[in-house]
Amino acid sequence: MKTAIYKGSIEKKFLKAIFFLVSIVVLSGYIIFVSWYIHDQKEDRFYLSEHITKILAQDFVRLILLDDLNTAADLTTKLRSFKEIEKVVLYNNNRKKIFKYVAKEKALHLKDFTTHNKLYYNDEPYGELYFTFEVESLWEIFQDDFLLLLLLLTIFLTISLILARTYAKYFSKPLLYLVDFLEKIEFQDNIQVYKIRGNYDDEIGKLYEEINLMFAKIAYFFQQKEEAQKQLSFITQYDALTGLLNKNGLLKALKKTLKEDNSHWHIMLYIKLTNLKGINHAYGYKCGDLLLRELTKKIKEDFADSNISARMGMGDFVLYYRSEYEDKHEALLKAQSISDALIGILSKSIVIDDNVLVPEVYIGIDIFKNEDDPLKILRHTNIALELGRESQQKIAYFDESNGNYAKDMFNVSEGLVIALQEDQLELFYQLQYDENENIFGAEALIRWRHPKFGLLTPYKFISIAERTDLIVDIGNWVIEATCKQLQQWQNNEKTKNWVVAINVSAKQFKKDNFVKNLYNIVTKYQVNPKNIKIELLESLFVENQDKVAIKMHELKSLNFQLSLDDFGTGFSSLQYLKNFPLDQIKIDQSFIMNMFNNEKDIQIIKSVIYLGSLLNMEVIAEGVEEKEHYDKLKTLGCRYFQGYYFARPESIATINNTVLK
Repeated sequence: MKTAIYKGSIEKKFLKAIFFLVSIVVLSGYIIFVSWYIHDQKEDRFYLSEHITKILAQDFVRLILLDDLNTAADLTTKLRSFKEIEKVVLYNNNRKKIFKYVAKEKALHLKDFTTHNKLYYNDEPYGELYFTFEVESLWEIFQDDFLLLLLLLTIFLTISLILARTYAKYFSKPLLYLVDFLEKIEFQDNIQVYKIRGNYDDEIGKLYEEINLMFAKIAYFFQQKEEAQKQLSFITQYDALTGLLNKNGLLKALKKTLKEDNSHWHIMLYIKLTNLKGINHAYGYKCGDLLLRELTKKIKEDFADSNISARMGMGDFVLYYRSEYEDKHEALLKAQSISDALIGILSKSIVIDDNVLVPEVYIGIDIFKNEDDPLKILRHTNIALELGRESQQKIAYFDESNGNYAKDMFNVSEGLVIALQEDQLELFYQLQYDENENIFGAEALIRWRHPKFGLLTPYKFISIAERTDLIVDIGNWVIEATCKQLQQWQNNEKTKNWVVAINVSAKQFKKDNFVKNLYNIVTKYQVNPKNIKIELLESLFVENQDKVAIKMHELKSLNFQLSLDDFGTGFSSLQYLKNFPLDQIKIDQSFIMNMFNNEKDIQIIKSVIYLGSLLNMEVIAEGVEEKEHYDKLKTLGCRYFQGYYFARPESIATINNTVLK
């Protein structure tokens, strides 16, 4: 039987089959890889959008609630650090566009990937965020790999041709091995480095090498992705400067711990380095950062027994101890011991860059059990710390009365802001009399006509205002309202020489622009400065006496009168009368009220009156409520009086209808 000869037919078929098969396998693998790569890009962008939403949730919510330009600018800066972002749009719950960030203006195209996330903060929805990312398109990937694909196909065609002519079986073996190898590949996040093995020193070997290189790159990509995820997780839970947990990490760890054991007394300490801001301004932020690292080192070494340690930002640290004690008293003793040690260790001077730094540390403590809200515990420690700072106590404990006081203080502060805006404040005047019972002036006394609680005296709100800068705004309002009234009184023959006393807080007096503002208001209403008496408390003179004296002499040079209020009740010193240009001493009403029950009070009053006469100063007694007080004070030499015996604080309408009628 004659064998048919088909020149080149087997070779061509074999060549076509091999080329077609391998081309399909390579292209299929490439398409699978590209599809997976594009899909993974989108998954990464979606994962990134979720984390950005979580990390910046507080800033986005603040922007929705406050519509603050500074917050928007800060968000823009933070978003700029994410190079993958093309555009971010923030909508509130009413689908109103609140914020838009665009990295670079250009027309959107098919390779842009958009995703959106619900914005939650404290489990409450506030809006929705739309993110637009740029992803590499199929065409771009193909363009990047075109030469490589072309090279692979060309090499394979050449090899196929040679081997088809010579060793068809020898050629098909590695090809089938390659096909089998590719079929076993599974793309997973924990992909290992796949490697096809074969001792070939020709194009097949080159093909194997390129395939192995491709899988090595894929494995490296997954490794980089895993490291990026770990780094992102670290950033969201740890403080970069100190390595301690940040607020997010603290809340997460504390919530887990409280779920495990909530039956015993726990201890939370909030530590604040109060002079960090001053150190940063004086020596630079680098010095401040080095100081924080030194303090962190001490916390880690000397308080390693704490269950959780964290940095809350700036100079704020938190230590948490999961107590073994069932008795609260024992937990209190432990908290006190830890706090004393913290103050002693952290307050020691530290030398940084030849600068001797002395940390100023305050601690707020909450001892609790059966509490599973970490934010509530942090709020309690903050309240204790701030109240401790106000009273100059290095260590302060939280209790319910502290919480109620903080709430009341916040409500009053918020109400005072509204009171200033809506003209709810009003001045009453308590008239002052001389020894002949003639009116020579008055003291301006503020009242708050609260829309809910009616007329409030200063005792209800001034002490709270003094803890904030509101006292400065209120003080400026009092000065302006007094000058308006003095302008009217100066046009009345009966009242043109009246002098009005204005109480000025230490915080307002210490402002650099106090004298300038006072003089500008007086000039605005064309009031004679001699008709204004500035009343100052003794506490103002305890610190910075030189600066206080300079400012008082400046006021005297402008013809304002100066009075020392409540003399004898605080840090009374004859140095005040000697060094400060005072026109008047005001005897505190506590001496007047008790003068008939305590002979020493009469002797003190007598001494103050005598001292005033020697120093050529007026002496006025306040709190004169009975005729007996008035008569006795006159026999002691007092010439000026203020109190209920003569007049109560009254509104201008009442004064106009009675005294000036």
